[in-house]
Amino acid sequence: MQDPSEGLVREAALAIDSQAVLQHLDRMLKSRHFRNSRRYPAFLAHIVRRRLDGDLDSLKERILGIEVFKRAHDYDTGADPVVRITAGEVRKRIALYYHDVGTEQELRIELPPGSYVPVFFPATHNGVAHEEDAIPEAGTGSGGWSVAGPAEGPSKLHEDHEPSWMQVFSRHWIQATGSLAALTLTVAGVWFWMWSSSPIESMWRPFFSSPDPVLIVIGSPLGNLAGPNENAGANPNSVLDSHSHVHLALTDALALTDITGLLDVHRQAYRVQTSATTSLDDLRKRPVILIAAFGNSWSGRILAPLRFSLLRQQVAPDGTTSLGSIVDHRHPGTVWNFDFTKPAVVNSRDYAIVARLHSDLTEGPVMVVAGLGPAATECAGEFVSTPEYLQQIDAISPANWRKKNLELVLEVPIVDGKAGHGHIVASEFW
Repeated sequence: MQDPSEGLVREAALAIDSQAVLQHLDRMLKSRHFRNSRRYPAFLAHIVRRRLDGDLDSLKERILGIEVFKRAHDYDTGADPVVRITAGEVRKRIALYYHDVGTEQELRIELPPGSYVPVFFPATHNGVAHEEDAIPEAGTGSGGWSVAGPAEGPSKLHEDHEPSWMQVFSRHWIQATGSLAALTLTVAGVWFWMWSSSPIESMWRPFFSSPDPVLIVIGSPLGNLAGPNENAGANPNSVLDSHSHVHLALTDALALTDITGLLDVHRQAYRVQTSATTSLDDLRKRPVILIAAFGNSWSGRILAPLRFSLLRQQVAPDGTTSLGSIVDHRHPGTVWNFDFTKPAVVNSRDYAIVARLHSDLTEGPVMVVAGLGPAATECAGEFVSTPEYLQQIDAISPANWRKKNLELVLEVPIVDGKAGHGHIVASEFW
């Protein structure tokens, strides 16, 4: 199937100021929406540079999987949708970036739905792009912008009523959508079998196969209940933890986009709400995903009876967490800590719990993605949504782990305040 944006890109014959695009890309990748991740900036930078080089043929799912994510040349794109998932998350982060104040007059980099070919828009005035801004005057040269074809001047465009860039795009997108729908119907019958043995399917099958929408519960604003403190057990009246919310709100959101992107790919319905607005009745007898540790009281309650659980060992007078921990109840004295009082660039390690289990409390499948510090929740979100990370489980698990409950402790290296890829340091299967 032809990429819906390829014909558009070739037809538009863009005259792009590559240096301006690269400078803007650098600003975007340094923004809060990209700087704490490795996967998404690497993907966006790769496709933008390939587009600027005119190498559209390399902007295919399989080739991107090989070049960006180091997959084997014969890897199964159906069983390993890393490119599709990453592209979906990049689109969301791009939208978040341009939603920020101060980006209204910047040029725009967009990734159209269903495509891996980025497109570029000129800088706008007051947030509104005009056709006369997009078409260079005669003699502008290679540094000008051309969005609707060869530069014959604005008057020629309006006089001949040539289609605008968006009209051209709409025509190609409608055609591509029809082709995509036909292809989807063709492969629907074999989709399940392609996924039956994949790492993603092994981890997420109870959620993908649910007829009910998945409920995703994220950390509550203003540091609502943080879960059990050192003496509280599963007490829902534990001290409020505003500190955790302040530091985890963005990274919770990034973990959320990882997980919702995965559910979107599998056409699994879901809804999202905060822990403060969630009751036990909301959680019962349906698939549940809990994101965040000390900002989400339900994470603490679900993990409290398990081998690895969350502990706030030091709480400041204002209710914030000074020292957060993961404790191993089977081996007393084994504790993984994160010190919130240290600057971000000082901490060299962060930790997270990833758990998948059938909960007696909710009477249904539950996934917990809970990091101690500001980077570990995002890293855990990447871990559960990335096949190459999930393959770590095979090396430490019993043969039939796919049918078991599991709980993992991830160690996340931090260099200059930025998180690396998490790896498993402790596990439990039952």
